[in-house]
Amino acid sequence: MGMRKKMFLVFFIILVFVFVMIGRIFAIEMRSGEKYEKIVLSQQEYNSQTIPFRRGDILDRKGTILATSTDVYNVVLDCTVVNAKKENVDPTVEALVKYLGLKEEDIRKELKENPDSRYSVLAKRLPYSKVKDLEAVIEDDSSKNKVKGIWLEKEYVRDYPYNTLASSLLGFTTSGNVGIGGIEDYYNETLNGTDGRSYGYLNSDSNFERTIKEAVNGQNVVSTIDANIQSIVEDKIMEFNDAYKDNYVKGNGALHIGVILMDPNSGEVLAMANYPNFDCNNAWDLTPYYSQDEIDAMSEDETLDALNTIWNNFCISYTYEPGSTAKPFTVASGLETGSLKGNETYVCDGSEVVGGHTIHCVNRSGHGVETIKDALMDSCNDALMQMSYAIGPENFCKYQQVFNFGLKTNIDLPGEARTSDVIYHLSDMNATALATNAFGQNFNVTMIQLISAYSSIVNGGSYYQPHVVNKITDENGNTVKTIEPTLLK
Repeated sequence: MGMRKKMFLVFFIILVFVFVMIGRIFAIEMRSGEKYEKIVLSQQEYNSQTIPFRRGDILDRKGTILATSTDVYNVVLDCTVVNAKKENVDPTVEALVKYLGLKEEDIRKELKENPDSRYSVLAKRLPYSKVKDLEAVIEDDSSKNKVKGIWLEKEYVRDYPYNTLASSLLGFTTSGNVGIGGIEDYYNETLNGTDGRSYGYLNSDSNFERTIKEAVNGQNVVSTIDANIQSIVEDKIMEFNDAYKDNYVKGNGALHIGVILMDPNSGEVLAMANYPNFDCNNAWDLTPYYSQDEIDAMSEDETLDALNTIWNNFCISYTYEPGSTAKPFTVASGLETGSLKGNETYVCDGSEVVGGHTIHCVNRSGHGVETIKDALMDSCNDALMQMSYAIGPENFCKYQQVFNFGLKTNIDLPGEARTSDVIYHLSDMNATALATNAFGQNFNVTMIQLISAYSSIVNGGSYYQPHVVNKITDENGNTVKTIEPTLLK
């Protein structure tokens, strides 16, 4: 076969192939044209929309809601759909004016100036009560309904029904469902769910059709807190602080006040309160503690420092010298190690000379003869220092760790302070340090460490990990997980 004939044959084969393909495309168009039209319209003219999940609630131990998510709605206008048919424009505008009270001229201006817009937000974060009548009109699929191109975009806003109650314990959230501080932060992944999607497209009649993948809502967190006890504690804190301002430091209150109530037989925190506190619904508000002139004069860093002061949970984030509250642990260390028998007596003359230092008792004239019981009742520094001589640095340091001083409790809250650097270790525990540590000075603890250790004395020797949550439930209230008390030692 000559070269000319070969080229003709190749050309003929290609031509046949092209005609076959054209025929195939024509057949597809005849059978499935509407289907492919919808796909193209979907890809080019209508993007998928997010269906937000609902963040789970935080409740107290009796079911009182401390934090919840309330649904609100953005009203969105699809100008393309409304403008597609002239007969739909007036009914749609009239519905928006009638049910939402929007200005007719604003709506018509939007339709005219942005005719191709598929996402024009006309109103934001309206409660359901404001949009329910409009929703009924939108969902009317009868042929008589000419209201088109309006859709309601659901969102959720975080709401704290009791405003400042347990604010540092609860924390708050950003608009993006990120917990800041407290339970909102520590249990953020539990409280959050997964967004759904709405996949939409327009058919040839400009009618909107959609496929929905539902959102998965977050789980609820049931705390160990008793809202009634918490409220009483916070009221007492304010009473105390007001009296402090009036009777002790005119015009000023305490920098910080913290109170914790705990069940010693489980480590469950029944109340955890702080001063200062804040309104969880308006966490960025400094006006309860500063004048507007003071706020205006703050730099960005100063503003953040001021906010952190009211956001921080003093009960777990700050350290302080425990003072006389540490004396029972010194006695317990002596009794447990056999360094003290329990029948000892001590003579308090008002001070002890240790390491070249004169260290005074609270009663500088002396308590006289003190038993161990008397020493605790009278809060006698002198007797406690004499006990420390018998206990010795090795036993004392060992039992500080037994009671978890210097170690984190690992409570289920963010921001627990490290205390390993604010206590003495055996390597640097000299005689003066031992004597002052014995009555609670010269080392630091956190409040949560102290109450957890006290609970182990009260309950007979069981150290429970402190915790603020005892149950996780689903959106219907069914228990998903029970958090049992954790006995550490």
